[in-house]
Amino acid sequence: MLTGLLACGDEEKTGNTPPIAQFEFIDGIDRIILDGRTSTDRDGDPLTYLWTSSNGSIPLGSSGTLPEYSFKIPEGGSANVDVTLTVSDGNLLSEKTRTVDVPAFTIVRSYGLGKSLTHEANCNVNYEWYIDQSSSGPHSLVNCGPAAVTMAIKWFDQNFVGTAEDARNVYHPSGGWWYTNDIIAYLNSNGVYNRTIKLEQFSDLKTEIDAGNIIILCLDMYYVDDADDPEHHVNRFYAAGGPGWGHFMVVKGYKEIDGKVFYETYDPYSFSNTYSNGDLKGKDRYYISSDLAAATNIWWDYAIVVERTETPGGRKGVDVSQIVHKPGR
Repeated sequence: MLTGLLACGDEEKTGNTPPIAQFEFIDGIDRIILDGRTSTDRDGDPLTYLWTSSNGSIPLGSSGTLPEYSFKIPEGGSANVDVTLTVSDGNLLSEKTRTVDVPAFTIVRSYGLGKSLTHEANCNVNYEWYIDQSSSGPHSLVNCGPAAVTMAIKWFDQNFVGTAEDARNVYHPSGGWWYTNDIIAYLNSNGVYNRTIKLEQFSDLKTEIDAGNIIILCLDMYYVDDADDPEHHVNRFYAAGGPGWGHFMVVKGYKEIDGKVFYETYDPYSFSNTYSNGDLKGKDRYYISSDLAAATNIWWDYAIVVERTETPGGRKGVDVSQIVHKPGR
């Protein structure tokens, strides 16, 4: 039998063939993802990956045997950065350098919202009115309603000094979930202009915000996506164990980004959870419109609109005595 012959088209492998370094780069909103999976080694040896950059503000390094590496977009203007991937099979090396387009750092990117902001509006005021329900007394675990309505009243009246615990002491002082009719009754008792609308189209919230109004929603947070990064300001940052996780939050603005609408909220369920800079995670939290639409449709398909000044002639809402009210924790 003949030995040492190669089949047609085969090449002899010596064990000394250098690897081939290749990589792609992807705009990952708040980071650039470097993907070296197209690197190859003809001898089948495992590769290690080392990343270096021509820009000292972008610290790169080794990703070991993992072909992917990412870096946060640095603050400052956009830039073209030369990135070099060095792959090694433990014996021989290969390098590939590519010019990577690094976009400008923006707030919407750093928040994890998207790339291109096309329009935004909000009803912020220049004084503090956010409330973390964790500081609302012995029933804090179910005080999203008292916290949300107190925030709305503070937005309406800068001089209002009531607390979420004060609101709790008016309705269901011994504990339990607040209902949407409790929210409405407490707004009315404090002289706050409000009306309740049916959410025929969820974009109606944009119309209200454009008119200078804020909104209180009651929704099932189980149907809102989890956050994928602890530093991102988008999606739910706390656990909602199963369906029926009713919750109140205040909607006070929106951003249109990459063809999607994100609503800017004051979600009272911070419970002292903060970003690395110390800001509470429920403050200026963003939720995508499609999630909020689904979560309200399942739970309470209405919205309580709070107005700073009463609309002349009034835009009519629904008769709140004729609708089914829902609770939140």
